[in-house]
Amino acid sequence: MRLQLFIIFPTLIGSLVFAGTTPQTPNTSPATPPPFDADLFRKEAQGFSFHGDFLYWSAQEGALDYAIKMDQNAWGPEYCYAQGKYKSATFSLDPGFRVSASFFRAPKYWEIWGQYTRLTVQGNNESYAPEGNDEFLTGTWPQIFTNPLTQATSHISMNYNVADFWFDRVFLPNPHLRMRFLGGGVMAWLNQFWKVLYTDAQNQQTKLSNRWKFTGGGLRMGVLIDWYWFENIYMTAGTTFATLLGTYRNISKQWVNFSPSPGKYNPTVPIRDGNFKDVRPAFSGQFYLGPSYQKNFPHNRMELFAGYELNAWLNLQESFRSTSGSPSDPKETRINTAMIALQGLTMRATLDF
Repeated sequence: MRLQLFIIFPTLIGSLVFAGTTPQTPNTSPATPPPFDADLFRKEAQGFSFHGDFLYWSAQEGALDYAIKMDQNAWGPEYCYAQGKYKSATFSLDPGFRVSASFFRAPKYWEIWGQYTRLTVQGNNESYAPEGNDEFLTGTWPQIFTNPLTQATSHISMNYNVADFWFDRVFLPNPHLRMRFLGGGVMAWLNQFWKVLYTDAQNQQTKLSNRWKFTGGGLRMGVLIDWYWFENIYMTAGTTFATLLGTYRNISKQWVNFSPSPGKYNPTVPIRDGNFKDVRPAFSGQFYLGPSYQKNFPHNRMELFAGYELNAWLNLQESFRSTSGSPSDPKETRINTAMIALQGLTMRATLDF
Protein backbone atom coordinates (compact mmCIF):
# COMPACT_ATOMS: atom_id res chain seq x y z
CA MET A 1 0.00 0.00 0.00
CA ARG A 2 2.79 2.38 0.94
CA LEU A 3 4.57 1.53 -2.29
CA GLN A 4 1.48 2.43 -4.33
CA LEU A 5 1.13 5.81 -2.57
CA PHE A 6 4.83 6.53 -3.14
CA ILE A 7 4.35 6.00 -6.88
CA ILE A 8 1.02 7.86 -7.26
CA PHE A 9 1.97 10.99 -5.24
CA PRO A 10 4.91 12.17 -7.43
CA THR A 11 2.89 11.45 -10.53
CA LEU A 12 0.05 13.65 -9.28
CA ILE A 13 2.40 16.52 -8.35
CA GLY A 14 4.00 16.45 -11.80
CA SER A 15 0.64 16.51 -13.52
CA LEU A 16 -0.40 19.61 -11.55
CA VAL A 17 2.87 21.47 -12.33
CA PHE A 18 2.81 20.88 -16.08
CA ALA A 19 -0.96 20.99 -16.58
CA GLY A 20 -0.97 24.64 -17.88
CA THR A 21 2.09 24.27 -20.02
CA THR A 22 1.64 23.87 -23.80
CA PRO A 23 4.38 23.22 -26.34
CA GLN A 24 5.78 26.38 -28.00
CA THR A 25 5.59 26.44 -31.80
CA PRO A 26 7.45 29.03 -33.97
CA ASN A 27 5.39 32.00 -35.31
CA THR A 28 5.32 31.57 -39.06
CA SER A 29 2.68 34.27 -39.90
CA PRO A 30 4.03 36.90 -42.36
CA ALA A 31 5.01 40.37 -40.98
CA THR A 32 2.65 43.22 -41.80
CA PRO A 33 4.25 45.34 -44.57
CA PRO A 34 4.65 49.08 -43.90
CA PRO A 35 2.02 51.35 -45.48
CA PHE A 36 2.64 52.75 -48.95
CA ASP A 37 3.17 56.28 -47.65
CA ALA A 38 5.41 55.39 -44.69
CA ASP A 39 8.53 56.92 -46.30
CA LEU A 40 7.54 58.71 -49.51
CA PHE A 41 10.71 60.82 -49.71
CA ARG A 42 13.31 58.24 -48.59
CA LYS A 43 14.29 60.60 -45.79
CA GLU A 44 16.90 58.24 -44.36
CA ALA A 45 18.60 57.51 -47.71
CA GLN A 46 21.71 59.61 -48.29
CA GLY A 47 22.80 60.13 -51.88
CA PHE A 48 23.16 62.19 -55.03
CA SER A 49 20.48 63.46 -57.40
CA PHE A 50 20.75 64.56 -61.01
CA HIS A 51 18.14 66.78 -62.68
CA GLY A 52 17.59 67.68 -66.33
CA ASP A 53 15.04 70.31 -67.41
CA PHE A 54 13.65 71.07 -70.85
CA LEU A 55 12.40 74.66 -71.15
CA TYR A 56 9.99 75.96 -73.76
CA TRP A 57 9.75 79.64 -72.90
CA SER A 58 8.99 83.03 -74.35
CA ALA A 59 9.80 86.52 -73.09
CA GLN A 60 7.59 89.54 -72.59
CA GLU A 61 8.97 93.07 -72.33
CA GLY A 62 7.73 96.61 -72.46
CA ALA A 63 9.38 99.64 -74.08
CA LEU A 64 9.79 97.79 -77.39
CA ASP A 65 7.46 99.83 -79.60
CA TYR A 66 8.91 100.57 -83.03
CA ALA A 67 5.99 101.87 -85.19
CA ILE A 68 2.40 103.14 -85.18
CA LYS A 69 -0.04 102.05 -87.88
CA MET A 70 -2.92 104.46 -88.40
CA ASP A 71 -6.41 102.96 -88.58
CA GLN A 72 -8.30 106.17 -89.40
CA ASN A 73 -7.66 109.49 -91.14
CA ALA A 74 -5.59 112.18 -89.46
CA TRP A 75 -7.45 115.09 -87.86
CA GLY A 76 -5.45 117.66 -89.86
CA PRO A 77 -2.18 118.44 -91.63
CA GLU A 78 -0.25 119.50 -88.47
CA TYR A 79 0.02 119.11 -84.69
CA CYS A 80 -0.69 115.39 -84.79
CA TYR A 81 0.32 113.10 -81.95
CA ALA A 82 0.41 109.30 -81.90
CA GLN A 83 -2.65 107.90 -83.66
CA GLY A 84 -3.29 104.26 -84.45
CA LYS A 85 -2.11 100.88 -83.20
CA TYR A 86 1.33 100.55 -81.64
CA LYS A 87 3.56 97.87 -83.12
CA SER A 88 6.02 96.33 -80.68
CA ALA A 89 8.75 93.72 -80.82
CA THR A 90 7.65 90.33 -79.50
CA PHE A 91 9.43 87.06 -78.75
CA SER A 92 8.52 83.61 -80.01
CA LEU A 93 8.61 80.39 -77.98
CA ASP A 94 12.10 78.89 -77.98
CA PRO A 95 13.70 75.85 -76.30
CA GLY A 96 16.25 76.00 -73.52
CA PHE A 97 17.65 73.73 -70.82
CA ARG A 98 18.58 73.55 -67.15
CA VAL A 99 20.93 71.04 -65.53
CA SER A 100 21.30 70.48 -61.78
CA ALA A 101 23.04 68.19 -59.31
CA SER A 102 22.42 67.85 -55.58
CA PHE A 103 23.57 65.87 -52.55
CA PHE A 104 21.24 64.95 -49.67
CA ARG A 105 22.84 64.48 -46.24
CA ALA A 106 20.83 61.99 -44.19
CA PRO A 107 19.78 62.00 -41.42
CA LYS A 108 20.80 65.66 -41.01
CA TYR A 109 18.17 66.74 -43.59
CA TRP A 110 20.20 69.28 -45.56
CA GLU A 111 21.13 69.44 -49.24
CA ILE A 112 23.67 71.18 -51.43
CA TRP A 113 22.75 72.16 -55.02
CA GLY A 114 24.43 73.39 -58.18
CA GLN A 115 22.33 74.56 -61.14
CA TYR A 116 22.75 76.20 -64.57
CA THR A 117 19.99 77.60 -66.83
CA ARG A 118 20.49 78.49 -70.50
CA LEU A 119 18.01 80.00 -72.97
CA THR A 120 18.02 82.06 -76.18
CA VAL A 121 14.73 83.64 -77.26
CA GLN A 122 14.18 85.58 -80.48
CA GLY A 123 11.43 87.40 -82.31
CA ASN A 124 10.72 89.00 -85.70
CA ASN A 125 7.98 91.50 -86.50
CA GLU A 126 7.06 93.66 -89.49
CA SER A 127 4.44 96.26 -90.33
CA TYR A 128 3.35 97.78 -93.63
CA ALA A 129 1.77 101.11 -94.50
CA PRO A 130 -2.05 101.14 -94.44
CA GLU A 131 -3.95 101.48 -97.71
CA GLY A 132 -5.92 104.62 -96.81
CA ASN A 133 -4.93 107.83 -98.63
CA ASP A 134 -4.65 109.80 -95.41
CA GLU A 135 -3.35 106.97 -93.24
CA PHE A 136 0.33 106.34 -92.57
CA LEU A 137 2.84 104.05 -90.93
CA THR A 138 5.08 106.13 -88.65
CA GLY A 139 8.12 105.20 -86.62
CA THR A 140 8.41 105.69 -82.88
CA TRP A 141 12.12 106.31 -83.45
CA PRO A 142 13.32 109.10 -85.78
CA GLN A 143 12.92 108.18 -89.47
CA ILE A 144 15.22 110.95 -90.82
CA PHE A 145 13.84 110.80 -94.40
CA THR A 146 10.78 112.92 -95.26
CA ASN A 147 8.92 110.37 -97.40
CA PRO A 148 6.24 108.27 -95.66
CA LEU A 149 7.23 104.82 -94.45
CA THR A 150 6.25 101.80 -96.49
CA GLN A 151 7.66 99.18 -94.13
CA ALA A 152 9.05 98.82 -90.60
CA THR A 153 10.73 95.63 -89.36
CA SER A 154 12.01 94.52 -85.98
CA HIS A 155 14.34 91.74 -84.88
CA ILE A 156 15.14 91.00 -81.22
CA SER A 157 17.24 88.36 -79.47
CA MET A 158 18.03 87.68 -75.80
CA ASN A 159 20.61 85.34 -74.26
CA TYR A 160 19.78 84.19 -70.73
CA ASN A 161 22.36 82.49 -68.48
CA VAL A 162 21.90 81.92 -64.74
CA ALA A 163 24.05 79.78 -62.40
CA ASP A 164 22.98 78.96 -58.83
CA PHE A 165 24.70 77.37 -55.84
CA TRP A 166 22.71 76.93 -52.64
CA PHE A 167 22.12 74.95 -49.45
CA ASP A 168 18.68 73.95 -48.26
CA ARG A 169 17.17 72.52 -45.09
CA VAL A 170 14.59 69.77 -45.59
CA PHE A 171 11.48 69.75 -43.39
CA LEU A 172 8.80 67.04 -43.31
CA PRO A 173 5.81 68.50 -41.39
CA ASN A 174 3.94 65.27 -42.14
CA PRO A 175 4.64 62.13 -44.22
CA HIS A 176 2.90 63.66 -47.27
CA LEU A 177 4.69 67.03 -47.39
CA ARG A 178 8.32 67.96 -48.03
CA MET A 179 9.53 71.56 -47.79
CA ARG A 180 13.00 72.79 -48.70
CA PHE A 181 14.05 76.24 -47.45
CA LEU A 182 17.03 77.37 -49.52
CA GLY A 183 19.61 80.10 -49.53
CA GLY A 184 22.76 80.63 -51.55
CA GLY A 185 24.53 82.45 -54.34
CA VAL A 186 23.50 83.29 -57.89
CA MET A 187 25.35 84.59 -60.95
CA ALA A 188 23.68 85.89 -64.11
CA TRP A 189 24.86 87.13 -67.47
CA LEU A 190 22.15 88.38 -69.81
CA ASN A 191 22.33 90.34 -73.04
CA GLN A 192 19.80 91.59 -75.57
CA PHE A 193 20.06 92.92 -79.12
CA TRP A 194 17.22 94.80 -80.82
CA LYS A 195 17.29 96.07 -84.42
CA VAL A 196 14.68 98.24 -86.17
CA LEU A 197 14.70 99.06 -89.90
CA TYR A 198 12.56 101.75 -91.57
CA THR A 199 12.14 101.84 -95.38
CA ASP A 200 10.37 104.34 -97.64
CA ALA A 201 9.11 104.06 -101.24
CA GLN A 202 12.50 105.16 -102.64
CA ASN A 203 14.30 102.44 -100.67
CA GLN A 204 15.88 104.95 -98.34
CA GLN A 205 16.50 103.27 -95.02
CA THR A 206 17.10 104.12 -91.39
CA LYS A 207 18.50 101.38 -89.15
CA LEU A 208 18.54 101.50 -85.36
CA SER A 209 20.06 99.12 -82.84
CA ASN A 210 19.82 98.90 -79.08
CA ARG A 211 22.06 96.51 -77.19
CA TRP A 212 22.39 95.96 -73.44
CA LYS A 213 24.36 93.54 -71.30
CA PHE A 214 24.28 92.72 -67.59
CA THR A 215 26.77 90.60 -65.63
CA GLY A 216 26.41 90.24 -61.88
CA GLY A 217 26.06 88.10 -58.80
CA GLY A 218 24.13 88.05 -55.57
CA LEU A 219 21.98 86.02 -53.20
CA ARG A 220 18.91 83.84 -53.70
CA MET A 221 16.38 82.63 -51.12
CA GLY A 222 13.21 80.60 -51.46
CA VAL A 223 11.19 77.50 -50.72
CA LEU A 224 10.50 74.31 -52.74
CA ILE A 225 7.47 72.11 -51.97
CA ASP A 226 6.39 68.55 -52.83
CA TRP A 227 2.88 67.57 -51.70
CA TYR A 228 1.72 63.96 -52.06
CA TRP A 229 -1.83 63.56 -53.44
CA PHE A 230 -2.36 59.92 -54.32
CA GLU A 231 -0.52 56.90 -55.78
CA ASN A 232 2.84 58.36 -56.99
CA ILE A 233 1.22 61.70 -57.92
CA TYR A 234 2.41 64.92 -56.27
CA MET A 235 1.93 68.66 -56.61
CA THR A 236 5.31 70.37 -56.94
CA ALA A 237 5.88 74.10 -56.52
CA GLY A 238 8.67 76.55 -55.82
CA THR A 239 9.27 80.26 -55.41
CA THR A 240 12.57 82.12 -55.03
CA PHE A 241 13.78 85.70 -54.93
CA ALA A 242 17.22 87.01 -55.86
CA THR A 243 19.07 90.30 -55.53
CA LEU A 244 22.14 90.86 -57.69
CA LEU A 245 24.72 93.59 -58.20
CA GLY A 246 26.66 93.88 -61.44
CA THR A 247 27.84 95.89 -64.41
CA TYR A 248 25.35 97.16 -66.97
CA ARG A 249 26.09 98.53 -70.43
CA ASN A 250 23.67 99.95 -73.00
CA ILE A 251 24.59 101.01 -76.55
CA SER A 252 22.22 102.77 -78.97
CA LYS A 253 23.13 103.41 -82.61
CA GLN A 254 21.41 104.63 -85.76
CA TRP A 255 22.50 104.77 -89.41
CA VAL A 256 21.02 105.96 -92.72
CA ASN A 257 21.90 104.86 -96.26
CA PHE A 258 21.51 108.31 -97.82
CA SER A 259 22.51 111.95 -97.34
CA PRO A 260 19.65 114.46 -96.86
CA SER A 261 21.86 117.16 -98.44
CA PRO A 262 24.67 115.92 -100.70
CA GLY A 263 28.09 116.86 -99.38
CA LYS A 264 26.90 117.81 -95.88
CA TYR A 265 26.35 114.41 -94.30
CA ASN A 266 28.38 111.21 -94.21
CA PRO A 267 26.11 108.10 -94.25
CA THR A 268 28.99 105.90 -93.07
CA VAL A 269 29.00 107.65 -89.68
CA PRO A 270 26.18 106.83 -87.22
CA ILE A 271 23.81 109.71 -86.54
CA ARG A 272 23.14 108.18 -83.11
CA ASP A 273 25.93 106.55 -81.11
CA GLY A 274 25.31 106.58 -77.36
CA ASN A 275 27.13 104.41 -74.85
CA PHE A 276 25.96 104.09 -71.24
CA LYS A 277 27.63 102.06 -68.48
CA ASP A 278 27.07 101.75 -64.74
CA VAL A 279 27.02 99.39 -61.75
CA ARG A 280 23.48 98.61 -60.64
CA PRO A 281 21.32 96.20 -58.67
CA ALA A 282 18.92 93.83 -60.41
CA PHE A 283 16.05 91.92 -58.87
CA SER A 284 14.61 88.56 -59.90
CA GLY A 285 11.64 86.45 -58.84
CA GLN A 286 10.90 82.85 -59.83
CA PHE A 287 7.73 80.77 -59.51
CA TYR A 288 6.77 77.33 -60.82
CA LEU A 289 3.84 74.98 -60.26
CA GLY A 290 2.72 71.68 -61.72
CA PRO A 291 2.06 67.98 -61.14
CA SER A 292 4.83 65.42 -60.80
CA TYR A 293 5.14 61.65 -60.84
CA GLN A 294 7.49 60.35 -58.13
CA LYS A 295 8.27 56.70 -57.45
CA ASN A 296 10.56 54.90 -55.00
CA PHE A 297 12.65 51.84 -55.83
CA PRO A 298 14.76 49.68 -53.49
CA HIS A 299 17.89 51.74 -54.10
CA ASN A 300 16.73 54.72 -56.20
CA ARG A 301 14.01 57.29 -56.61
CA MET A 302 12.73 59.01 -59.75
CA GLU A 303 10.66 62.12 -60.48
CA LEU A 304 8.99 63.46 -63.65
CA PHE A 305 7.63 67.03 -63.52
CA ALA A 306 5.77 69.23 -66.02
CA GLY A 307 4.45 72.66 -65.15
CA TYR A 308 4.36 76.40 -65.66
CA GLU A 309 7.33 78.58 -64.72
CA LEU A 310 7.70 82.37 -64.55
CA ASN A 311 10.91 84.37 -64.07
CA ALA A 312 10.67 88.16 -63.71
CA TRP A 313 13.59 90.63 -63.82
CA LEU A 314 13.65 94.29 -62.85
CA ASN A 315 16.07 97.14 -63.65
CA LEU A 316 17.53 95.67 -66.85
CA GLN A 317 15.42 96.61 -69.88
CA GLU A 318 16.08 100.23 -70.95
CA SER A 319 15.90 102.14 -74.24
CA PHE A 320 17.91 105.36 -74.42
CA ARG A 321 16.45 108.06 -76.68
CA SER A 322 17.34 111.72 -77.08
CA THR A 323 16.29 114.94 -78.74
CA SER A 324 18.09 116.01 -81.93
CA GLY A 325 19.92 119.16 -82.98
CA SER A 326 23.23 120.41 -84.27
CA PRO A 327 26.38 118.70 -82.95
CA SER A 328 26.79 121.47 -80.34
CA ASP A 329 23.14 121.59 -79.21
CA PRO A 330 22.12 119.89 -75.95
CA LYS A 331 20.52 116.45 -76.22
CA GLU A 332 17.85 115.65 -73.65
CA THR A 333 17.86 112.02 -72.54
CA ARG A 334 14.63 110.04 -72.57
CA ILE A 335 14.77 106.56 -71.06
CA ASN A 336 12.07 103.93 -71.47
CA THR A 337 12.20 101.16 -68.86
CA ALA A 338 10.24 97.93 -68.41
CA MET A 339 10.14 94.58 -66.63
CA ILE A 340 11.35 91.38 -68.31
CA ALA A 341 9.27 88.22 -67.89
CA LEU A 342 10.38 84.80 -69.14
CA GLN A 343 7.68 82.17 -68.89
CA GLY A 344 6.46 78.91 -70.33
CA LEU A 345 6.62 75.14 -69.96
CA THR A 346 9.23 73.44 -67.78
CA MET A 347 9.68 69.64 -67.92
CA ARG A 348 12.09 67.95 -65.51
CA ALA A 349 13.43 64.44 -64.93
CA THR A 350 15.19 63.57 -61.64
CA LEU A 351 17.04 60.43 -60.60
CA ASP A 352 18.35 59.77 -57.07
CA PHE A 353 21.24 57.40 -56.41
